[in-house]
Amino acid sequence: MVTIILLRHGESTANVQRVLAGRLAGVALTDRGREQVAKVAQELPRIDVIRHSTIDRCVDTARIVASNRTSAQSSDVTLEADSRFDEVDYGEWSGLALDDLRTRAHWERVQQSPHTFEFPGGEAMTHVFNRAVDGLTSLINDLGPGQTGLIVSHGDVIKAMVAHAVGAGLSNFQRFGVQPAQFCVLHVQGQVMTLSLGGSRISGTTLGGEC
Repeated sequence: MVTIILLRHGESTANVQRVLAGRLAGVALTDRGREQVAKVAQELPRIDVIRHSTIDRCVDTARIVASNRTSAQSSDVTLEADSRFDEVDYGEWSGLALDDLRTRAHWERVQQSPHTFEFPGGEAMTHVFNRAVDGLTSLINDLGPGQTGLIVSHGDVIKAMVAHAVGAGLSNFQRFGVQPAQFCVLHVQGQVMTLSLGGSRISGTTLGGEC
C-alpha cells in the first residue's frame, strides 16, 4: 500500500480579500497561513516525497512543511515542482471578487455542470481534472510499498483528485470542499483508493462536505 496526502496551501492574501486568485502573480501566504502550515506539518506522518504546484503559495507551503517536521518524521524528503498540480487558469475571472462572480450567469453552471464549462479566456475544467489525475497517478506509480507522498496544491485541483479517488467524477466535484492548510489522505492498494477524513475512511461515490 502507498499513501498520498493532499494538502491545500495555507491562507493567502487572496483568501483574505475573497478574490479568485488563479495564477495571478503576487499572491502570497499570510502570516496566519504560514502558521497554519507549520502546525499542520507536525500532524503529518513521515513523508518520502513532496510534489507541489509551481505557484508561489504552494511552493512556500511545501518548503514550510519540509522544514517543520518532527524528529519522528525526519527523513530526506525530496521537493519536486509539478505543473499538473497548478491552480486552475480562470482566465477573465482571475482577480475578481467571489461575491461578484456569484452573480454572473455562468456561476450556476460552474457549480452544477463543471464538466461542461471552460473559463472565458482560461482553462476547461475537463483539462484541470485530467492533468490533476495524471499527476496523482504518476506519484502513486513512483512510490514504493509503504511510502508516502505529499501533494501540495489548490482547492479546485484537490477537489478534482478527491472526486476521482471516490469515483464521483468531475461532474460531482463541487460536492467536496477543502479549506486552506487542510488535508485529506488517500490509501492506495492496487486499484483501490480509500479516502480518510478526520479519522473516518470513505470509499465509493457518496461524500459531501469539507475534506
